Amino acid sequence: MLAACGSGGDGEGGGQQAGQQQQPPVSVDVKTVIPHTVDIMSEYPGRVRGRRTVEVRARVEGILEKRFYNEGEIVEQGDMLFTIDPRPFQAVVNQRKAELSSAKASLNQAQRNWARVRRLYEVDAVSEAERDDSLSQLETARASVEQAQANLDAAQIDLGYTRVEAPLTGVTSLRDVDEGALVSSGTQLTTITQLDPVQVLFALPEDDAIARNKALAAMGAQRTSERTREATIILPNGDEFPAKGVVDFTQSTINPETGTVQLRAVVENANNALMPGRYVRTRIRLDTRHNAVVVPNVAVSDGEQQTQVFVVGDDGKAKAVKVQLGPDVENGRLVESGLSGGEQVIVSGLGQLKPGAPVKVKSEQEEPANAPGQGAKDDAGKSQSNDDDQPVGQSAEVRHGDNDNAVVGIDTQDLRLSPREPLQGMNQPRASSGARQAYRTDDAYAANVGRGS
Repeated sequence: MLAACGSGGDGEGGGQQAGQQQQPPVSVDVKTVIPHTVDIMSEYPGRVRGRRTVEVRARVEGILEKRFYNEGEIVEQGDMLFTIDPRPFQAVVNQRKAELSSAKASLNQAQRNWARVRRLYEVDAVSEAERDDSLSQLETARASVEQAQANLDAAQIDLGYTRVEAPLTGVTSLRDVDEGALVSSGTQLTTITQLDPVQVLFALPEDDAIARNKALAAMGAQRTSERTREATIILPNGDEFPAKGVVDFTQSTINPETGTVQLRAVVENANNALMPGRYVRTRIRLDTRHNAVVVPNVAVSDGEQQTQVFVVGDDGKAKAVKVQLGPDVENGRLVESGLSGGEQVIVSGLGQLKPGAPVKVKSEQEEPANAPGQGAKDDAGKSQSNDDDQPVGQSAEVRHGDNDNAVVGIDTQDLRLSPREPLQGMNQPRASSGARQAYRTDDAYAANVGRGS
């Protein structure tokens, strides 16, 4: 009895050791890391505003006579918006014209008088004092004409201000004054906002702004392309606005209250899809890295107090590599240190991996189910045997009858001896004698389970 107990203990320990030796490789997908040039992009919140917003104000005092536009519609530059009663201003213009005519008549009289006095002075018929008086009258008449002309010009300008025209093309706001109201110089009548193009104001954190400035300086003015200044507008629903923006302004100082740097992008808005005041996100390029190493986001995991990725080692086992991550890029995450390129980074099956675990790369080791070596019934399959020299293929035929293709459909996961002892496929190397048990028949399977219990 003691010998039997001792033998049973050795069998159980041998079974566990065999189970550990028979730990199957984990099927994984890998991605080979190839250094390449990547753009570091980032998104920042911003607000849309019209490129120009003009408050239309009255420039003369009078009665607002008529409005020529519908509120909220787009008006073209030069379109008539309002008229202010022009009759008082027209009367002033007429008065100034009469004053100018009178001044011109006085000038003509002074010129004739001067011509006569000058001839008399040449023959000593008049004194020098009379000649000087005549010349002074001529100069005064000329100044009067100029003054009258200036007064007329001012009156005509005021008369023109009675016609209020659109200073730019844009959309109008609600009117601020109704027709018939008395307006004075400076009274706001409406507001016009230019919608094509529009501006997007956004801010960069201090570190990002410094990184962008360094990148632009490194490229140089001659090598700075339009793409360097390009800005992609992201709408609230996540879609990209079809027209690209151009960053035309970067503030040269950091706001001490917010720690940010203000930027502005100009975006063509042909269909007026971007309305002023709308919240958007702006994506710009901060930097360009050459020979950069990028790994997919799914490959990154948290290990023991470190950020790591698993790579396939030369011995075919998973190896945990500590990495220092950089910013997000288009196809994954930038790796600042830890990988140099050429490594096979594991991107699937991470939940089953541990450092040193054997792995099987699907793209290199897996083949279609009907390919040779996957258990098809052929001469090679029949020659494989266990310790009892029982052909595995023949045993499978006994289980499934006369179906020649029955072995192909067998799922080895259904034939596990126990959760701790996963079975190897028929195309895997044969294990030690303690682990290779006759699991292809119901009797062998039941017997093995009985011993394990």
